[in-house]
Amino acid sequence: MPGLWLTTATSLLADDDLNMTSSQLASQFTLLLLSDLSAILPEINDTASPLSAPLTHFLQISKPTKSFLQISQSSGIPLPDIQFLASHLIYWRKARAIPPLHQRDTYIVSPNADMSKLVSATSKYAKVFPALPSLPKILNLLSTPRAYSTLIPSKDHKEAFMGILAWLLRDGWVTQLRTFAWVRVPPHIKAIVESQGDAERSLESSIEFQPRRTGDEKEARSTLAIPQPPSPTSSTASANTTIPFRASRDSPTPAPAPSLIQNPRQASGISSRYLSAISIHVLKTQGVEGQKAWNNCLRYFDGKHAIETIAVQEGWKRKRVAEFIAGWEAEGLLLEGRHW
Repeated sequence: MPGLWLTTATSLLADDDLNMTSSQLASQFTLLLLSDLSAILPEINDTASPLSAPLTHFLQISKPTKSFLQISQSSGIPLPDIQFLASHLIYWRKARAIPPLHQRDTYIVSPNADMSKLVSATSKYAKVFPALPSLPKILNLLSTPRAYSTLIPSKDHKEAFMGILAWLLRDGWVTQLRTFAWVRVPPHIKAIVESQGDAERSLESSIEFQPRRTGDEKEARSTLAIPQPPSPTSSTASANTTIPFRASRDSPTPAPAPSLIQNPRQASGISSRYLSAISIHVLKTQGVEGQKAWNNCLRYFDGKHAIETIAVQEGWKRKRVAEFIAGWEAEGLLLEGRHW
């Protein structure tokens, strides 16, 4: 439907397995106003409500690039109060909850953008951003997936261009393109697990074998040593056909094909063994820090949680997360997909 706001970026997953409460998840969101601040403030001030003053103050310090938690820390307003005020604005359809805008994220022209309104929107856009690139030019630049920072010519233009991004999101012209990942089990990991399984089976067989220790050993050996005469109806040809075929030891064994683990948090059996082998492999290639990061990030690699949320939820630097992800991709341990 043209103009419909639809994106995975605003879906709050009630995942107990992420160990995140609804309050913690909400602290990582912010508000996107659905109309200009100059139009919202008079409506609030015209109502004789005890919330008018707090709402006005909150709207004046709120920014779509800052999370509720960051606003709370910088303003001194308790986080529960900020969440209460935000829910009030959302209820009255004055704002929408979104992940904070970031210049390193990727934004594209929304598939639901209503292009029939482009002419009128271009005129409105020009009045708000008269000295900046036109709306058609901005949309043309965003028609190819790229980090939004590549559109910002300098640090002095950052605030203005982030304002453009908020305006575009508000009216449904663009949406965030997010990255999702699954754990990929490469052939060499499968080979390691298979060799471990062979060794375990061999050990179990040697433990289960118990030699006979009876007084009939001599008789048994004598009986086994007596050759049995061939049956009158048997023939050399028929005897040969009963010999089981054994493949040559030099025959090459086909390499196992890679596979995916769709939900690492519920892995069991062979999938669990693959994950253990991958963790050891990461320890050898990236050290203790890399292994710890891998084990922490496994819960996000289920195709449902965007990679872009890892930095916020784990409290890590975006650059560090990007380095980890790039390293795991180079090792063939991740399969990525992108969706708006």
